Amino acid sequence: MSVTTILGILLLILMIIFGGKKGLVSFATLFLNFIILVITIIVIIFGAPIYLVTLIFCVAIAAINLFVLDSYNTKTQAAFLSTIITTLILVIAIFLCISVGHLQGFTTEQQDETYVFSMNIGIDMVKFGVFTTILAVIAAVIDLAITISSPMYELYETKPDLSRSDLIHSGMRVGREILATSANTIYLAYFGGQLTIFFWFFKLKYSFAHIINSKLFAQEFISILLGGIAVAMSIPITAWITAWLIKRKQSKGISTKT
Repeated sequence: MSVTTILGILLLILMIIFGGKKGLVSFATLFLNFIILVITIIVIIFGAPIYLVTLIFCVAIAAINLFVLDSYNTKTQAAFLSTIITTLILVIAIFLCISVGHLQGFTTEQQDETYVFSMNIGIDMVKFGVFTTILAVIAAVIDLAITISSPMYELYETKPDLSRSDLIHSGMRVGREILATSANTIYLAYFGGQLTIFFWFFKLKYSFAHIINSKLFAQEFISILLGGIAVAMSIPITAWITAWLIKRKQSKGISTKT
């Protein structure tokens, strides 16, 4: 039995022990997310429009991680809408950064390792760069969105007489509290993945300025900054959408639990 299998079984056991039925569902969604990712990559390889595939991928991932895990209600609806809106806005920023900064495609270090192979893989690397960046940040956006909409929903359940403005201010306060933590999660995840290469460059006597300005690390730093921007943008978007949905259903006499 491989180490991967052992760790997978251990993760399943722990999620069932501490999460019960929901933990089991959460574990199942991990494989479902992986299957969706594999299908998405295969579809891109066969020449499907990358932007359309990216949009469908984001919708599918957001729906699975929100509606399957937390059911279909006001807070998950708000988190879903804010995730999609934030992602659509972020696509424009990502495209501009990648195309203007020429960050698409393979880096020099990657080309040195694969120089005997053709680099022409038949994919628009600018568009593919947008997809990979979205892939890296969408989980953080989903997590932040549901973390903001849930306490807003619970606050309204406790005090249904709160105005829309009060709910928005409440959501903004929650967002400010977790903004730094969410941004640091993205930063550490990205930088940790490149730390070995970073030390290797230092051993090769590369200057710090050369490392920072290399395409390899520029791609990572831009992704970190875009991830932080996405997280920050999602705070007011989620707060406003959650408050709007709650008050809209209240005015129509619809239960916010549906």
